[in-house]
Amino acid sequence: MTLVTLVGALTIVGVAATAVRSEVDEIFDQQLVLGANLLVNLMRDELSDLRKTTGSVVAVDDMPLLSAEDREAFDAYADWRMFRIWYQDRLQFRSDTGPDVKAPQDSENSTFHNVRSGGKVWRIYTLAAPGGYPIVQVGERLGVRKQLVHNIALQLAAPFVGIALLLLVIIWISLRSGLRDLDGFSARLAQQQGSPPFIPVRSEDWPAELGELTAVINGLFRRIEDGLLHERTFIEMAAHQLRTPLAALSLEAQLCARIDDPAELKPRLMALNAATDRIARLADQLLVLARLGAAGESDALIPSVREVVGQLLADAAPVIAERRIDVALEGGDFAFRGSDTALRLALANLIENAMGHTPPGSELVIDIERAANLPSGYIEIRDRGPGMSDEDKEKAFDRFWRAPTNTRNGTGLGLAIARDAADLLGGRIRLVDRSDGLSGLVARLMLPKIDA
Repeated sequence: MTLVTLVGALTIVGVAATAVRSEVDEIFDQQLVLGANLLVNLMRDELSDLRKTTGSVVAVDDMPLLSAEDREAFDAYADWRMFRIWYQDRLQFRSDTGPDVKAPQDSENSTFHNVRSGGKVWRIYTLAAPGGYPIVQVGERLGVRKQLVHNIALQLAAPFVGIALLLLVIIWISLRSGLRDLDGFSARLAQQQGSPPFIPVRSEDWPAELGELTAVINGLFRRIEDGLLHERTFIEMAAHQLRTPLAALSLEAQLCARIDDPAELKPRLMALNAATDRIARLADQLLVLARLGAAGESDALIPSVREVVGQLLADAAPVIAERRIDVALEGGDFAFRGSDTALRLALANLIENAMGHTPPGSELVIDIERAANLPSGYIEIRDRGPGMSDEDKEKAFDRFWRAPTNTRNGTGLGLAIARDAADLLGGRIRLVDRSDGLSGLVARLMLPKIDA
């Protein structure tokens, strides 16, 4: 700011000095023209009789043809002015100041020119009377003009420099005041501890200029707090849920180590393998939950929800064949804009959960529909399982919760993952009873944002 202010002040002074120099040159040149015309008119009558004289140069003090008033006018010229009067290419009168100049070559044109003499530069104006004679040359030292311009420039610079210094003081005080608020704001942020809960910054406690920054900082605090809480929850949940399976796995391994009979060892090894599979499946689902809560995937156009469901059913084909489940894919299709990963996670867990509760030889129906007169769609998955009570439906999405009637070897995370994925999609999942009177449960995934 100091540099910009000083450069601005010096630029203004430089422009003013240039304008003053132009004006001074114009005024002084006009004075030379005026002086030359005055001398021409003054000397024209007196020099008309010089044809009768010898034509020798006449000094200023020996001008018999000049009156006392004329000599006084000549003597009024200072030492920084000069004049020469030529008649028929001969110098007739001159001041005792100024450089020696040659006789003018062009007696019909009025001209300005500069002459350097004795280290000084003189600006000389040449003027010829009507008829060609006498020719008058008047001039003055350019140093006088430069000194005048210098003095005026200094007089102009003084207030500008004063204004610049005043502006610098005002800017310094303003910046110090503003930075004092920013320093206080930084100190307030430094009071936050490294773990939640974070205390939001009150925007009304700070100047309006920090209002937007306050909102951004509070939003950042919320995201950090959510991330830390999510991380803590995940660690606690993983530690709690893995403790029992790992203990069981360790116990099975110890039992296997004590058995020497191969026939007795085989079922123990199968139980050990099943426990290992349960731990691996639980770890995978915990990691899926962690990824879902940590960051969302950018939205993309999914041109066909029906195609996504078909791919998921193809992946589950071995399980479907093993359980002898008839899967019916009904309804239409629609495009969707959202996270492809979240959509696949939600549908995959809902389909897997429905297949786990559908008895062998039963039918599983997946219905894809677009809501009438609404920019939304839904996917229904209808199984033929035992269904759920209203109380169990409320608990079904809790992590690690399993229904009392559930005989499957699950982890209780499938519906929790589906719910979190649906939340990322901006949708929701509802569990309702079948409307056709048959036993079973309907899982409906509502998608609010579908592509037109």
